[in-house]
Amino acid sequence: MSVSPVCPRCGETLVVKRGSTAEGWCHTHALVTPLHHTAVVAHDEIRAICADAQVPAWVPDPMPGDWAVTGLAWGGEPGARAIVVACAGPAPLGGAAELVLVAEEPGTGLGCGYAGLPGVDPGELVSGPSTAEIQAAGQRAPLWLVPTGDDRAAYVGEAHGVWLWLVTWPASAAWLLAEDLELIDLRDRVYPDLPLGPPTERLLPGR
Repeated sequence: MSVSPVCPRCGETLVVKRGSTAEGWCHTHALVTPLHHTAVVAHDEIRAICADAQVPAWVPDPMPGDWAVTGLAWGGEPGARAIVVACAGPAPLGGAAELVLVAEEPGTGLGCGYAGLPGVDPGELVSGPSTAEIQAAGQRAPLWLVPTGDDRAAYVGEAHGVWLWLVTWPASAAWLLAEDLELIDLRDRVYPDLPLGPPTERLLPGR
């Protein structure tokens, strides 16, 4: 079940022109691409969003032990041009952790929204030696650590022609990247035993 679209940069409920799903108006960020999300995550919903998506829908494979997908959001209809997959599970250093994986076309602002950064793209933050590296659908993807709040860690890079963001809560959960993290694109395969968990409260950006 899809709920009211929000701003991809701050999570504010949008004013969307009747008959249009491509543009919305945010009182803070003006004209934006509406971010849609589901109240309950289901395999059928994931397949439907991925069917005509223009960007990857990233998920760890294999999923870390006792982790599950806890949220799904997408920007642009039809044919999503930004997709968020949220996951949650035990933190590598103890306690609970959450992770959002974002694939977005430049100029969307979604990853910056989760990272708590101004602007719509990382710009000069992606320069110099990379901080980490993962595999995204078999492609090497260097990542850069970007400055953000003490409650989270945010990494950004590029994979398959669009931005790739990984944001973790707490910041120490970024140790997941040290465990040879590999991602698959759910557009290629939504496996029937993909673990699903209770909906996350981290799905809206700007929180």
